[in-house]
Amino acid sequence: MSMSTNMNSKDDCTEKLAVALKYQMGKDFAPFVVAKGRCQLAEAIIKKAEESNVPIVKSPDLVEELFRLDILEMIPSKLYVAVAEVLAFVQLQNKK
Repeated sequence: MSMSTNMNSKDDCTEKLAVALKYQMGKDFAPFVVAKGRCQLAEAIIKKAEESNVPIVKSPDLVEELFRLDILEMIPSKLYVAVAEVLAFVQLQNKK
């Protein structure tokens, strides 16, 4: 699972978004959304990820695209490259 977040410091919190993805190589056809939230829910998702040692990647443009998806919806093919880059980054961080 990886997290993409867009946490801006606006007081109205309309720009605070979080999306959690899950992908198991060899099992899942493509990564899919397992959680998403705005404002306080976004903060809760991020806190849970931190507590669970789930990597958090900040990518405002990507999270805005992913936020449009439904829970359990696989990412569309147009986002494969962007999400693959996130997953590669996460794997590299896990090896360190």
